[in-house]
Amino acid sequence: METNEENMAHVAELIERAKAAGLQGADWLESLGVKRCCEGYNGIGPEFLPVKIRAKVTKHLALFEPAALPHDLRNEFSDGTREGFLAANDEFRYNCLRLADDAYPTNRKHRVAAKAAAEILYLFVSADGFGWKAWLEAHERYVKKTNQPTN
Repeated sequence: METNEENMAHVAELIERAKAAGLQGADWLESLGVKRCCEGYNGIGPEFLPVKIRAKVTKHLALFEPAALPHDLRNEFSDGTREGFLAANDEFRYNCLRLADDAYPTNRKHRVAAKAAAEILYLFVSADGFGWKAWLEAHERYVKKTNQPTN
């Protein structure tokens, strides 16, 4: 995401929402700083989606945006391991379900629908055909950017 004032303010708000909701990874985001988080965040959806479509997906799934931020950063810092992939996706699932519970504490119908959407998002990011491939590609980019040896 471009690091202009509007985007930086939005990412700062997402970090605060993640902290307020007690999401996993919220403290880590804070330690990275708003600018670094902004650089690594692309909204909800895979990189291959055109920006305008990803913006619409993000708008429709805004409830889960505080969970998408740490997930995007976990991917950006991918270690290329299966364990890291599973941990990042488990964190994303936990965070999405927590946001669904928090958003609809008394409305069971809406809470169930939000949790179903959270599970669909989790299945998408954790799928071997898509998520795992994206995790490995992110690791390759990270290795090239940091000049670190591969696993």
